Amino acid sequence: MRVVIFGTGGVGGYFGGLLANAGHDLTFVARGKHLEAIKSHGLQIKSVNGDFTVYPAQAIDIPRAISPPDYMVVAVKDYQLDEVLPDLEALAGPQTTVVPLLNGVDAHERLIEALGPDGVVGGLCSLVTMIEAPGIIRQESALRRVVVGELNREKSDRVERILQAWRECGVEAIHADDIHVAIWTKFMFIASFGGISALSQSAAGELIGCRETRTLLIKAMEEIDSLARVQGIALAPGAVDAAVSLLENFEPTATSSFQRDVADGKPFELEAFSGKIMRLGRELGVETPVHNSMYALLRPALDRAIG
Repeated sequence: MRVVIFGTGGVGGYFGGLLANAGHDLTFVARGKHLEAIKSHGLQIKSVNGDFTVYPAQAIDIPRAISPPDYMVVAVKDYQLDEVLPDLEALAGPQTTVVPLLNGVDAHERLIEALGPDGVVGGLCSLVTMIEAPGIIRQESALRRVVVGELNREKSDRVERILQAWRECGVEAIHADDIHVAIWTKFMFIASFGGISALSQSAAGELIGCRETRTLLIKAMEEIDSLARVQGIALAPGAVDAAVSLLENFEPTATSSFQRDVADGKPFELEAFSGKIMRLGRELGVETPVHNSMYALLRPALDRAIG
């Protein structure tokens, strides 16, 4: 199976590294010192599930010179997606399946606009990883889940094939019955936890243990729940309660990647989170006061980060 990974960070590096280590034909798209380290020393994975190194690793920065792969896994940040669309369009062949593993809820829509509807499926993942140093991905939690499904809600061989490959690597790989529900269920959690944790500068245990902050988190989740249902996306009954319960079971010291990016002065996915919620709320007539406020409070930090 030939796979190209667009975005060899914590997500793409880890899930792509597993496939490469299992013998699949992987090409990693990366940049800068990270790219040079992978080309020189391989892609090193430090994981609670077992360390390994992919060496030699096929790593490039401009993917247009290679032939179309079976799968393109897109694992860039949401704000980087528009930048890589021309490369995706140039590389995709008629048999290529595009698997987005981005945060947010509209990556598949933007990919379809650029590439057409036939090759794009829906996807998401749950993983705690980061680039520890150039060429090194560190995984801090045993959790490694990926969910993929056809956007028309049918089951397909092309989805099952890549999921089975990940299962053989030990990943919890789920063939979604309704990928839209899965995407919005995750979005409800990460967009709310990310924004509230960043603004309160709190780890999971502190956030969920403070009555006032917990209440604000729940209201933020309820806004997203309402947006999903207005669009006909049938989240499970009690989806908000389930999301809160999930956070209660996190390590008390856990933080969100969104929160860490804000604290480190890096660009962060504000437009994909509260910005998207705010705009959809206006379009659909759904009140989103918590996310409107989070957007307003975090926008200056984003402006500083992007210069």
